[in-house]
Amino acid sequence: MELQRRIYTSIKWLIVPFVSILIAEPTGWPPDYPVQLVSVEMDSIYDQLFQANESGWLGADAATSIVLSETRTLWLFGDTFLGDVIDGKRIPNRFYINSTIAIQDRTAPPLQSIRYYWRREGARDIAFFPYQTGSSGEYYWPTSGVRIGDKLVVFCFALHKDWGNGWVAGTISVVIDNPDDEPMDWKLSYYDMNIGNDHFGIHSAVYYEKPYLYFFGWDDPDDDNMQRRTILMRAKATDILKGRNAEVLEFWAQGKRGLHWQKNRENLVSLFIPGVTEMAIQYDAQWGLYYCTTYVPEKPDIFISVAHQLTGSWSEPVRIYSNPEHKRMTYAAKCHPELSNQPGELVISYITAPIGVDIENQGMDVYRPRFIRVRLRKKD
Repeated sequence: MELQRRIYTSIKWLIVPFVSILIAEPTGWPPDYPVQLVSVEMDSIYDQLFQANESGWLGADAATSIVLSETRTLWLFGDTFLGDVIDGKRIPNRFYINSTIAIQDRTAPPLQSIRYYWRREGARDIAFFPYQTGSSGEYYWPTSGVRIGDKLVVFCFALHKDWGNGWVAGTISVVIDNPDDEPMDWKLSYYDMNIGNDHFGIHSAVYYEKPYLYFFGWDDPDDDNMQRRTILMRAKATDILKGRNAEVLEFWAQGKRGLHWQKNRENLVSLFIPGVTEMAIQYDAQWGLYYCTTYVPEKPDIFISVAHQLTGSWSEPVRIYSNPEHKRMTYAAKCHPELSNQPGELVISYITAPIGVDIENQGMDVYRPRFIRVRLRKKD
C-alpha cells in the first residue's frame, strides 16, 4: 500500500541517533539542572480531546496548537485517516489526506470543543492545505505556525511523492489574512521559501518575540543523519508575512566574533542533540525559563531541554516520560502553553505510530494525539 511505504520511509527519515543525550530517571535528574520533576501523568481530560469521530476524522499525525484569540485555538494535523467507527473500531474507508485542522472553542467543555476541517474537490476529500501548482514538492505537511498581529502564518514541509532520496523538497509558508473568520473562509497566500531538504529544515518549532520570528530547526552535519542536531534561525516577522524567502534568515553561529547572527550556514551552534522535525517551545514567564521538547522517534522516551534565553545555552535533554504503549515510533512531542495552569507545568502531546497501516485492529490510541501533564519545581 502507498501509505505503508510512506510510513516505513518516513521512519527512516525521522530517525535520529541516541547520542549525547543525558539519560536520567525522573528521580535522578542532574543536580545542577534548573528544574526538577515533581510528577508526570496522562492528562485525563485532554487525552480524550482527539478521539475518533463516529464518522469523518479518525486520527492524524502530530498536533500543533496555535492560539488565535482568548477563546479559540487552531490545531494543525498532518496525514489524516477518514472513515467511520464501526463496532468500536476505526475503519479508514476513505483515502487518507495530508492535512486537516481543528478549531477549539476554549469556552466549551473540552470534549465538546473541537470542530474539524478539510476540503472537498467534487466528491473527493482533499487536504486543508492543498498543493499549489508550481511550488516545491507535490504535497504539504503543516508542522508549526504562529499568530502575528491580525495575521496567521503556518509553515509546511513540501514533500515529493517519491519517498526515496530527496523526499523533502522545501518549505512553504502560508499567510492567512483573516484568521478570526471561519476556516473555510480564510484567505490563504502560499509562498515557497526555497529552503530545506532531507538533511536540513527550519521549522521544527517557531517562536515569536517582536520583532523577530525564531525558527528552531535541525541539520545533519556532512549530510549524515547520525549527527542530527538542533539549530536556531531568525527573521523579521514583517518579512515572513510579506512572503519573503530564505534570504531573510539569519543563523545563530560561533565564530571569531564569538556567538553571533550571520547570513550563512557556516559554524552553526548546536543547541542540543537530537534535532528532530517536530518540537515545540514554551516560555515560563514567572520562572524566566524556556522549555523545548525532543525525542528519538524509534524509542519510547520524551525529553525536555531548558534555557534562560532562546539562544541558549540549552541544557542536555532529560527524559520526562516513557510511552508504555510504544509500538513503531513515539514522536511529534509538543508542548501546548495555553493548556498549562501554573508555572512549571507542561501539557505535552505525542503520537504513537501504528505497526504498518492497520489502525483497525491496533486500538483507539495509536495514531492520534495523546497528552501528558508534567509538573516541575524550580530549584532554590
